Amino acid sequence: MNSAGTPPPPMSAASRMAGWFVVGALFMLLGAPFGYRIGLLGENIAIGLFVIGAALALCAVATGLVGIVQAVRRAAKPATGVSSAISALIGGLAFAAILCWMVIPGWSAPRVHDVTTAPRNPPEFDALRADHYAHRGYLGYHDYDRMTGGKVSAAYPKLRTLVFDRSLRQVFTAAEAAARDLHWTVVAADSTRGRIEARDWATIFGFVDDIVIRVRLNASGYTILDIRSASRSGAVDMGRNAARIARFVAALERHLPKQSRPQ
Repeated sequence: MNSAGTPPPPMSAASRMAGWFVVGALFMLLGAPFGYRIGLLGENIAIGLFVIGAALALCAVATGLVGIVQAVRRAAKPATGVSSAISALIGGLAFAAILCWMVIPGWSAPRVHDVTTAPRNPPEFDALRADHYAHRGYLGYHDYDRMTGGKVSAAYPKLRTLVFDRSLRQVFTAAEAAARDLHWTVVAADSTRGRIEARDWATIFGFVDDIVIRVRLNASGYTILDIRSASRSGAVDMGRNAARIARFVAALERHLPKQSRPQ
C-alpha cells in the first residue's frame, strides 16, 4: 500500500509479459552459447535457440512499451505497473542493443565463410586440414568457389596480396608476432616453408575459425604474404573472416610500418 493506505494499481498483462520475455531472452541468449560450448547442444539447435532469444528480446521491448502506456493510463503517478514495465523495457532494449551491435555490422556481408587475399592461388591448410575439413562437403577453396558460382572469390575484391621490401624472414617473424598479438592459437609456424597456421574463436559461441598465412618471394624478388581465414561452422560468417584479415594486416603493419603495399 502507499502512504494513503490504498494499494498500488495492479501490474498490467503487458508488463507481466514483458518481464517473462526478458527472462526468456536471458535464458536463451546466455544458455544457447553455453550449451554449445560444453557440448550439450548441437550447432543448429544452439543457433536456433539464440534466434528465439533475439525474438523474445524484441517482444520484451514491444510489450514493455505497451505496459508503460497501460500503467500510465491506470495511475496518475508512477506506480508498480509503470516501474515493472520500464524495467522490462530496459532489459529488452539492452538485449536488443547487444544483438544489433553483433549482427548489424555483418548483416550485409557476402554470404560466404572462406576468405583469402589470393583467390586464384589460395594458401592451403596443412596442419589444420583434418580439423578444417572434418564436416565439409567440399575439398578445397576452389571447389567451394565453384559450388557458390564464384561468389567466394568475388566477395572481397579489396583484399589483396601484400608485398614487402623486406626479407622473407623479417616478414615471417612479423607475421607470427602479429598473429600472437591478436591472441590466435598458433598451431604451426614453419619459417623454412613460410607457413603459419592458427586457430581463432568466435566470441559468443566459440565457433572455431582456421587461419593460414603464406610468406614467399615473388618473381621480382619481393616478399609477398597471403592469408586465408575460414570458418568451420555455418554457411555464412557475417563478415567475421574478412574483418579478421583486416585486423591482421593492421597488426602486421605495426611490426613492418610503411612497408606494405597492394600488389
